[in-house]
Amino acid sequence: MSQTEFERIYSRAPWEQQVGYCRALRAGDMVFVTGTAPIDEAGGGVFAPGDAYAQAARCLELIERALRPLGTDRTRVVRTRMFVTDIARWAEFGRAHAEFFQEHRPTTTMVEVRRLIDPAMLIEIEADVFAPVSR
Repeated sequence: MSQTEFERIYSRAPWEQQVGYCRALRAGDMVFVTGTAPIDEAGGGVFAPGDAYAQAARCLELIERALRPLGTDRTRVVRTRMFVTDIARWAEFGRAHAEFFQEHRPTTTMVEVRRLIDPAMLIEIEADVFAPVSR
Protein backbone atom coordinates (compact mmCIF):
# COMPACT_ATOMS: atom_id res chain seq x y z
CA MET A 1 0.00 0.00 0.00
CA SER A 2 1.45 3.37 -0.98
CA GLN A 3 1.60 6.30 1.38
CA THR A 4 -0.91 9.10 0.75
CA GLU A 5 0.67 12.35 -0.34
CA PHE A 6 -0.44 15.53 1.41
CA GLU A 7 -0.82 18.86 -0.34
CA ARG A 8 -1.28 21.95 1.82
CA ILE A 9 -2.66 25.38 0.94
CA TYR A 10 -1.98 28.47 3.06
CA SER A 11 -3.61 31.91 3.21
CA ARG A 12 -2.56 35.23 4.72
CA ALA A 13 -4.36 34.58 8.02
CA PRO A 14 -2.03 35.50 10.88
CA TRP A 15 -3.24 32.57 12.97
CA GLU A 16 -1.82 29.91 10.60
CA GLN A 17 1.74 30.47 11.78
CA GLN A 18 0.83 31.18 15.40
CA VAL A 19 -1.33 28.08 15.81
CA GLY A 20 0.42 25.83 13.29
CA TYR A 21 -2.19 24.85 10.71
CA CYS A 22 -2.91 25.20 7.00
CA ARG A 23 -5.99 26.59 5.24
CA ALA A 24 -6.73 23.39 3.34
CA LEU A 25 -5.16 19.96 3.04
CA ARG A 26 -5.56 17.31 0.36
CA ALA A 27 -5.06 13.74 1.51
CA GLY A 28 -5.72 11.46 -1.43
CA ASP A 29 -9.29 11.95 -2.62
CA MET A 30 -10.29 14.05 0.38
CA VAL A 31 -9.78 17.75 1.01
CA PHE A 32 -10.26 19.26 4.46
CA VAL A 33 -10.76 22.99 4.91
CA THR A 34 -9.95 24.33 8.35
CA GLY A 35 -12.35 26.43 10.39
CA THR A 36 -12.92 29.49 8.21
CA ALA A 37 -13.75 32.77 9.89
CA PRO A 38 -15.23 35.85 8.18
CA ILE A 39 -12.02 37.83 7.78
CA ASP A 40 -11.86 40.87 5.51
CA GLU A 41 -9.74 41.13 2.34
CA ALA A 42 -6.85 42.72 4.25
CA GLY A 43 -6.71 39.56 6.36
CA GLY A 44 -6.78 41.16 9.78
CA GLY A 45 -10.27 42.50 10.40
CA VAL A 46 -13.72 40.98 10.65
CA PHE A 47 -15.95 41.17 7.58
CA ALA A 48 -19.41 42.71 8.08
CA PRO A 49 -19.54 42.92 11.90
CA GLY A 50 -23.03 42.13 13.19
CA ASP A 51 -24.32 40.71 9.87
CA ALA A 52 -24.88 36.95 10.27
CA TYR A 53 -25.84 36.34 6.64
CA ALA A 54 -22.89 38.31 5.21
CA GLN A 55 -20.41 36.64 7.55
CA ALA A 56 -21.64 33.15 6.61
CA ALA A 57 -21.47 34.02 2.90
CA ARG A 58 -17.93 35.36 3.40
CA CYS A 59 -16.79 32.16 5.12
CA LEU A 60 -18.16 30.07 2.27
CA GLU A 61 -16.48 32.33 -0.32
CA LEU A 62 -13.15 31.89 1.48
CA ILE A 63 -13.65 28.11 1.61
CA GLU A 64 -14.15 27.97 -2.14
CA ARG A 65 -11.11 30.20 -2.65
CA ALA A 66 -9.05 27.64 -0.69
CA LEU A 67 -10.42 24.77 -2.81
CA ARG A 68 -9.47 26.21 -6.22
CA PRO A 69 -5.69 25.57 -5.97
CA LEU A 70 -6.54 21.95 -5.13
CA GLY A 71 -8.59 21.61 -8.31
CA THR A 72 -12.04 21.48 -6.75
CA ASP A 73 -14.98 23.67 -5.78
CA ARG A 74 -18.24 23.89 -3.81
CA THR A 75 -19.92 21.17 -5.89
CA ARG A 76 -17.65 18.54 -4.26
CA VAL A 77 -18.22 19.57 -0.63
CA VAL A 78 -19.70 16.63 1.27
CA ARG A 79 -19.91 18.09 4.79
CA THR A 80 -19.83 21.46 6.50
CA ARG A 81 -19.75 22.33 10.18
CA MET A 82 -20.99 25.74 11.26
CA PHE A 83 -19.96 27.08 14.64
CA VAL A 84 -22.16 30.06 15.52
CA THR A 85 -22.24 32.38 18.50
CA ASP A 86 -26.04 32.86 18.44
CA ILE A 87 -28.13 29.87 17.34
CA ALA A 88 -31.23 32.10 17.33
CA ARG A 89 -29.84 33.51 14.08
CA TRP A 90 -29.79 30.06 12.44
CA ALA A 91 -32.04 31.17 9.56
CA GLU A 92 -29.62 33.93 8.49
CA PHE A 93 -26.64 31.55 8.55
CA GLY A 94 -28.70 28.84 6.87
CA ARG A 95 -29.90 31.12 4.07
CA ALA A 96 -26.31 31.95 3.10
CA HIS A 97 -25.42 28.24 3.19
CA ALA A 98 -28.43 27.24 1.07
CA GLU A 99 -27.81 29.99 -1.51
CA PHE A 100 -24.12 29.12 -1.78
CA PHE A 101 -24.60 25.39 -2.35
CA GLN A 102 -27.93 25.50 -4.23
CA GLU A 103 -28.58 21.97 -5.57
CA HIS A 104 -25.13 20.70 -4.43
CA ARG A 105 -26.21 20.35 -0.80
CA PRO A 106 -23.68 18.82 1.59
CA THR A 107 -24.45 17.33 4.96
CA THR A 108 -24.07 19.92 7.70
CA THR A 109 -24.08 20.63 11.39
CA MET A 110 -24.74 23.96 13.10
CA VAL A 111 -23.64 24.26 16.71
CA GLU A 112 -23.69 27.21 19.06
CA VAL A 113 -20.39 28.04 20.72
CA ARG A 114 -19.67 30.54 23.46
CA ARG A 115 -17.35 32.68 21.35
CA LEU A 116 -14.86 32.69 18.50
CA ILE A 117 -11.32 34.10 18.31
CA ASP A 118 -12.63 37.64 17.71
CA PRO A 119 -15.81 38.80 19.50
CA ALA A 120 -17.11 40.37 16.26
CA MET A 121 -17.11 36.96 14.51
CA LEU A 122 -20.54 35.35 14.51
CA ILE A 123 -19.65 32.17 12.59
CA GLU A 124 -16.81 29.89 11.58
CA ILE A 125 -17.25 27.09 9.01
CA GLU A 126 -15.29 23.91 8.25
CA ALA A 127 -15.67 21.85 5.08
CA ASP A 128 -14.81 18.32 3.98
CA VAL A 129 -14.61 17.64 0.26
CA PHE A 130 -14.53 14.49 -1.85
CA ALA A 131 -12.34 15.37 -4.82
CA PRO A 132 -10.82 12.35 -6.55
CA VAL A 133 -7.36 12.95 -7.92
CA SER A 134 -7.11 12.43 -11.69
CA ARG A 135 -5.00 9.36 -12.28
